[in-house]
Amino acid sequence: MPAISPAVIFAASCGGRTMALDRKISGSALPDDIGQFENIIAEGNPLYPKFKLLLESYKKLAHHAEGLAYENELLGTQLVELNRSLDLATRIDPMTGLANRRHIKEKVEQEYSRAQRHNRIFSIILADIDNFTKINDTYGYNAGDDVLVEISRVFMGCVRQEDVCARWGGEEFLILLPETTIEGALAVAQKIHESIAMTEFKANKPGIRTTISIGLSEYKPGQALFECISRADHALQQAKKSGKNRYIAEP
Repeated sequence: MPAISPAVIFAASCGGRTMALDRKISGSALPDDIGQFENIIAEGNPLYPKFKLLLESYKKLAHHAEGLAYENELLGTQLVELNRSLDLATRIDPMTGLANRRHIKEKVEQEYSRAQRHNRIFSIILADIDNFTKINDTYGYNAGDDVLVEISRVFMGCVRQEDVCARWGGEEFLILLPETTIEGALAVAQKIHESIAMTEFKANKPGIRTTISIGLSEYKPGQALFECISRADHALQQAKKSGKNRYIAEP
């Protein structure tokens, strides 16, 4: 004969007043059930001692469940924050706060695909700080790092919200300008060039000044992506060879 559970015996002994002891333990429903059971038990049911122990166990489980629910919620919040931090770490250059090389490559590829599908345009700016090695040698690497950070702020102040500025590598930067002709890109390059030339970089050493060389290119329909970046790089090299401190657009 199969064993009869205590819950069934208890329900029968309470004049048909049944309650589901096997319901899922939850911090909201369980305390009410416990109160109902305690009222019934107080009536002097002969199973009082056994079910008193059972109810005490349920109370402990309910308290434990509430604690676990809070811990799970806290861990969930921490996990969301951790994922957000990891996502930023994969996209942002930690020194300058600009996009890193990996992220800008993804953004350029996306813009390239969009331009191909919808016959749109975009331009690319490559910029390199002039004589940056001399800044490091003269003032130290910490000062050089400070200059990189301040120049990054200049970049961000010269572009639109939809543009993407990135640290391409070392003292070289890449700027993606969606929906921008070469004429529009030249206007941005001029603004950056003049702003940096007029800036006195503190960098813990007052009086540091530098200039920047810039190369630009506009995406041409049918052109491979690497060609667009290569043309901007070629224009940058021309600017460096021509005496630096200038911006040149690749035709």
